[in-house]
Amino acid sequence: MKTTGLFFLAGTVVVAGKIPSPDISIGLNFDHDTAEGSLGAAVPQMTWASEEISVADLFGVQGGFDSTLTNIRKPPVTNVWGEAKRFFSDAAVAIRGDMNANEAEVVNLNVRVNVFDNAAGVQLLGAADLKSKSVGFQTLLGATSVDEPLGMPGKVMVNPKYDLVNKVPDATVGYFVKDTSLNCNVRQQKFSLSQVFGKTKIAPTISTKTKDVSIVVARQLPEGSVSTTITPKDFSVTYVRGNLATTFKPDDSLAVQWSDGSWDATIVAPLDGYL
Repeated sequence: MKTTGLFFLAGTVVVAGKIPSPDISIGLNFDHDTAEGSLGAAVPQMTWASEEISVADLFGVQGGFDSTLTNIRKPPVTNVWGEAKRFFSDAAVAIRGDMNANEAEVVNLNVRVNVFDNAAGVQLLGAADLKSKSVGFQTLLGATSVDEPLGMPGKVMVNPKYDLVNKVPDATVGYFVKDTSLNCNVRQQKFSLSQVFGKTKIAPTISTKTKDVSIVVARQLPEGSVSTTITPKDFSVTYVRGNLATTFKPDDSLAVQWSDGSWDATIVAPLDGYL
């Protein structure tokens, strides 16, 4: 494995800062290859991130990694990242690098500049090729928001996007007020409306370009509701917590997703040809 500046940054953070314990989880992926040497549907994953530490009161640095094992005969897929931040009186600058430790030749770059006064920000996405010693950026992102536009309640958020390689502009405009939000994507011609009713959220999406329609219904489940039943002939455990979301795409699919913190499970049933 090659030694790079990104590994040095992550290593510095580990030594200088307090070392927190990693998070370990085992997911299930029934579409995964079950050939010899694999773990079948089991997908063990380990994630770790250091605490942010200050360097000479000028920079804040942090690092971490996530590692996923899908085949016991191959090294786990490991991504390493490091980030440095600098805060000013009315702005902040952050540079982050992400790299696949199994192919330590390319570092994905994320450069962010945020201005606090007018809630605006600029983001550059690119990559550094360590083999050719070159750096290039592919995407430019922007973000700004306006409170109570034209005297109306709520907030308007504008997120422009520019493809630096293909020179293609794009933008997303959103309006948010209380429990209602409206989003519009210019290039994809996609319109999304979200409305919250108590603990339930309904969000239909329409794309005039692709003629696609989808509806998401999400429900916040009661916190920490656990029940257990044990009888001589029966045993059952019911755990209710987190968020349950259903996504319906006519003549395409029906998906049910349950999430609770780092736990996530999704079931997708194809509907193509049935409706």
